[in-house]
Amino acid sequence: MSCHPFARFVAFSLAISFGSAQLGAQTEPATSSSPALPPSQSSDHPGEDSQALLNGIVFDQVWVIIRDTHPDPSINQGQWNETRLQLRDRAVAATDAESLRSVLRDMLDTLGESHFAIIPNSVAGSPGAVGGWSGMTLHVFGDEVVVTRIDPRSPAEVAGIKPGWVFVSSDGDPIAPLLKEFGAPRTSLERLARDSAVGAFIGGRPGMSPKYLLRDPAGVEHEVVITFEDLPGEQVKMGNLPPLAAQSKWGWLTMDEMTSAGGDPTKTGRVGYLTFSVWMTALSTIIDDALTEFRSADAVIIDLRGNPGGLGMMATGVAGHFLAEPTSLGTMQGRGMKLDFKSNPRTVDRAGKSIGVFTGPVAILMDGHTGSTSEIFAAGLLDVGRAQPFGQTSAGAALPATTHNLKNGDVLLHAIGDFKTPSGMLIEGRGVSQQVGSAPTRMDYTSCSNPELRDALRWIADERSKIQARLPTPQPAKQTSP
Repeated sequence: MSCHPFARFVAFSLAISFGSAQLGAQTEPATSSSPALPPSQSSDHPGEDSQALLNGIVFDQVWVIIRDTHPDPSINQGQWNETRLQLRDRAVAATDAESLRSVLRDMLDTLGESHFAIIPNSVAGSPGAVGGWSGMTLHVFGDEVVVTRIDPRSPAEVAGIKPGWVFVSSDGDPIAPLLKEFGAPRTSLERLARDSAVGAFIGGRPGMSPKYLLRDPAGVEHEVVITFEDLPGEQVKMGNLPPLAAQSKWGWLTMDEMTSAGGDPTKTGRVGYLTFSVWMTALSTIIDDALTEFRSADAVIIDLRGNPGGLGMMATGVAGHFLAEPTSLGTMQGRGMKLDFKSNPRTVDRAGKSIGVFTGPVAILMDGHTGSTSEIFAAGLLDVGRAQPFGQTSAGAALPATTHNLKNGDVLLHAIGDFKTPSGMLIEGRGVSQQVGSAPTRMDYTSCSNPELRDALRWIADERSKIQARLPTPQPAKQTSP
């Protein structure tokens, strides 16, 4: 395969993203002593030459942290205790760090939830571990990996790859056996794991130039070389997690852009478009400026495709541009804590001028890589009837998480809460799905340059026609007698 050793991990950690501002991926400082261990275990610090003792302490540290912080207190009963009994001996017998990580990941996998991961110390905080950028978005349809989007001026566009092409192999290694190994996912989390593995199979570090084989809709095969580049945008950090690239783009959709996507500019009116790569404070001002400018729009589209999440509480401020009163987007519940994601109305601009809130149609574009805070934002606005999502079902990875330093230098990413929308809808393991019509099919990506945008524009046109129909009919002016 063409990926580097930690590609699968990096792809997964970025896909599951993080949690909220207070509850999110903040780093707990390493303590001078291990957490309270089960009675049968020793808490003595191992010597320099004792791999087995260090393995045992790290295993116990992970087990205890999950036991004491998992949002479901019943984890202390039955299964979690049984998992420790089944896996601890394997962990102690591990001969190197990667073997130990494998056992720890097996233990975390028994939880069946996102936001639980072991970050190797060589990866945590390393700028080079982020991976390269190709500008190519992929989606699995049945037994095919289909290119669904190509970023402008990206390495993939330079290589000549088009939406609708099917990925066949990387450096001669076919991708079909990987898909067969995973099979058809039964849950959103299984889909997330499969998509992460696909991303790792195709990914690479900046500077790498793998040779790919793709097949176009006519059945013609194309051999292309992509040279991966550094992720575009400002590199931002959150705790011990690998850096993320923060970038954004906003403006007014042109008539040509709407027409090429399958929309009708005469029916959609003036549409503001905003996209950003991650929910981080580095982008807060840009997002606010864009949504303030869009007060004069007929409709707004927020493109969260590929956005894995970030600082959860940012969602409440952005939602405040569309909700005149403080409104709950949902609630996070954890051990001894409850956090209501209530919108913060943004009725004045930075100069203090009253601008109200935007009341027109709001569409949110998403895909299988839309996760965490992005899902909270989309699900919350959908739940209160203020926005509609368009695209593939989101990642289903909406748990708040934090990080904890382990004794061997690795980092544990672990969830500490659960999230439900105001109506009680769960996102974790399910994701947010398109409600109006159906998500784009395999053929849509062949016939349309941007089917998610197409569906959003058509919905906006329909919503605007309904608004126009509700307006009172203008009455002719009364004639006065001479």
